[in-house]
Amino acid sequence: MDNMRFGFPAAKGMQGGRTFYTACIPFSMLARLLAIDTGNVLDRSQRAVDPKRAKAISQYILDNTESFVLPALTGVVEDETLEFSPAAKSTSVGELSLSMDAVIKLFDGQHRATGIMAALKEQFPVLKQQQVTIQLFVNMTLADRQQAFSDINANAKAVSASLNMVYDRRNDAVTAIAEEIEKVSSWAGRIDHENNVVKADSGMLFSFRHAVQASRLVLGLSAKQVPDAMAVSQISQWWNVVAPAVYWDWQERRERGESYDHSIRKKINNNVAFTAAGLMTIGRVYQLINAKHGNRFSMFKVGSALSNLDWNKSADMWRGNLVDENGNMKSGTAGQIAAAELIAESVSSYIESM
Repeated sequence: MDNMRFGFPAAKGMQGGRTFYTACIPFSMLARLLAIDTGNVLDRSQRAVDPKRAKAISQYILDNTESFVLPALTGVVEDETLEFSPAAKSTSVGELSLSMDAVIKLFDGQHRATGIMAALKEQFPVLKQQQVTIQLFVNMTLADRQQAFSDINANAKAVSASLNMVYDRRNDAVTAIAEEIEKVSSWAGRIDHENNVVKADSGMLFSFRHAVQASRLVLGLSAKQVPDAMAVSQISQWWNVVAPAVYWDWQERRERGESYDHSIRKKINNNVAFTAAGLMTIGRVYQLINAKHGNRFSMFKVGSALSNLDWNKSADMWRGNLVDENGNMKSGTAGQIAAAELIAESVSSYIESM
């Protein structure tokens, strides 16, 4: 900052016929330059700030002051005295100089910017020199900014929950469960880590998201609860017992080296255990059996009991809980609990009769 101006390292570029500058701006200066785009929806070029979303970003920064990553902000800079000084002749890299009265209006990244400023208030000494990249356009009207906002969001695609969970190494609960999922031999190469819902004829059994959710139910864990180190192995133990019992035909064919053909797909489509609701239901069964028998039951007997059940969607056992009157799967939690109780009752009766 010199003579009441801000100076930033920047690069000059051209996009869509407009000049823009990409600058690295310290958090402390961002707070002074940024004007939050508010007012009537027709008078701004951003969505209204959602306080919960902004707070989540702020907390993310505060929880990870040495390792956070923030994408670039994008907006327009309003400053008639803006100057760009190239570092050398014929280069697009140099210094961007802005008046202290300059105003930046964002059309992408308003929640990130709000989160930054909230975090800065909490940890000013730690965060004041941290920087964020901003792509700044010049000479954009309100209509131009609104169109830019629409263009950016129309072409954006949300990351699937499955893929985000796979890559999130900060989530200790998911990391611990993922290690157990890898130990389920019948699931090897058959868990879809990319999509939230398994695509037909993909050869996959379940999405990673559903495998994690069902595994949480095995131990009765909440969404953020980290499994106990002594109990977490029960997840893979349970699924390794369940899989051969409910997926017998598929597993046998796989072991014989037969391809994942149409007939197998048809059997899977008619099997409640191959649905997300069925998987959640089976995950709940372990808790019910464990609550009744403690650790005094044989996993071998449980597997035998499960293999005696009719897992076909047309079986009377699933009517009204997992399957509706039209033969379609239901996704409600109440139905899963009801079906899990029926399975647990059948398994318990088998165990006690042996």
